[in-house]
Amino acid sequence: MSKNYRPITAGFMDELREVEVRREIDNFLLALYSYPERFAGDPCLSFEQYLCSIMAGESVNGGTPRVH
Repeated sequence: MSKNYRPITAGFMDELREVEVRREIDNFLLALYSYPERFAGDPCLSFEQYLCSIMAGESVNGGTPRVH
């Protein structure tokens, strides 16, 4: 087998990883932009807790957080 051998599914896995990374970036930016409003209503909530809630897909304030 040559050193350049690459499984057929590698391209597919690369695409899946890219989608996953893009989703993580989008979630981080969503948290970054919407955290100040959330913090104003709940100052005990850390940014990390807020980000984790978004990453877990939890509803925030009864709905999806908005990016300002």
